[in-house]
Amino acid sequence: MLRVACYGYVKKDSGSVSGANFLILEELLKREVQIDFFGNENFNYLTELQKYKIFRFIELPNKSFFRRSIKQVLPKQVHKLFDRTLGGLIDNLYSINRDNRIMQSAIGVEHIQKPYNLALSLGLYSPFGIADVPIISWAQGTPNTEWLYIKKLRQQIVQYCGWLPYLQFKFFYMLKNPRLRAALKHSDLYICGSQWSRQKMIAYGLNGSAVKVLPYPIDLNRFNPGSEKLAGESRKTFLWLGRIDPRKRLDLLMEAYALLLKDRQDVHLKIIGSLRHTQGYKTLIDTFDFPEYVEYQPSVEQKNIPDLIRSCSVVIQTSEGENFGSAIAEALCCGIPVLLGSTNGTREFTSPSCCFMFEHYTPENIKEKMNKALNTIEQSSVEIAMEARKTAEKNFSTVKVVDDLEAIFKDAISQAAIPKSMRSNLVE
Repeated sequence: MLRVACYGYVKKDSGSVSGANFLILEELLKREVQIDFFGNENFNYLTELQKYKIFRFIELPNKSFFRRSIKQVLPKQVHKLFDRTLGGLIDNLYSINRDNRIMQSAIGVEHIQKPYNLALSLGLYSPFGIADVPIISWAQGTPNTEWLYIKKLRQQIVQYCGWLPYLQFKFFYMLKNPRLRAALKHSDLYICGSQWSRQKMIAYGLNGSAVKVLPYPIDLNRFNPGSEKLAGESRKTFLWLGRIDPRKRLDLLMEAYALLLKDRQDVHLKIIGSLRHTQGYKTLIDTFDFPEYVEYQPSVEQKNIPDLIRSCSVVIQTSEGENFGSAIAEALCCGIPVLLGSTNGTREFTSPSCCFMFEHYTPENIKEKMNKALNTIEQSSVEIAMEARKTAEKNFSTVKVVDDLEAIFKDAISQAAIPKSMRSNLVE
């Protein structure tokens, strides 16, 4: 029986990475892979997995007493500011390293008692190595991508949010990026969400043979086309679903949508997404010239997301540098066509008949593709829905993804037999 040490982010039916990680672990357990998960109950929700006798949750001590004590005496109004300044400094200079040492030690103790075949880091690059244990890091993004786009969009961030958020971003990544670079040496293999991401990781300095591509799985039963369709609905709705960060390019979407409204008014834009560190971007919505054609909500309950997607005509993602867009995959599962850009890795798992891609990140090009998507849907909506679902079943089935993951497991274990001095995951 394969025995795996695991750590990262897991939560059933949640968005993006943590929800996909739950599906992965559940399928591995069904295949009788023994899993020891190391973590803290405050960040991981594993109750449903504990019904499997071969699953163990090994809770690590929560040592963040000092940080919690400071926040208790601060007014709630400044908690977010504290988290992004002094709290972030405490994390990067001390807390994260301390917690990593605790986890590394706990895994090492368990490994001595009963050896692991490998370790799987879900959602992050493994911050440590474990003697004689091959490590696979399934990261949720490419190294340094967020900071590259923050630098690129500095003027826009300052325009909408002011200098303070930009300087907070800069300070955060000044601390994070050296630690991330150092962490890359600990993994034997890496998994990313697309070939686009793989090329970026190779360009960053990783050995191409160590970087594998797997899409995240989607629950095909939960995200399905449904039995009822709103036939003949005159108004066509575009859906933006996901957080509003600078790299997501809400500015481009709003400009493109304004252009589209000059040509046709049978459209509506629904934006669902939180403004975690970029509250100023809400200005793009609040000052839009045609407010009656836009609807905004910061969030919806996870249980309502499949119905939300099914109620729309197109799911649109204008983001740059996207490793894997879960909203795009979920839309295809629901039989809904998608619209995305050329640097969105998810496009590799779509079909031309249900995916409308813009090559250039300009309002004019995006508006053109929005119009094309609507015209195409009007002519062949049933065929597009069928092709979208077929594409999703081909690419995002949990069974298929875990089949490919097990092949990566075998590769990692076989490579572990080669002395580390004779192999390297980093190009010097």
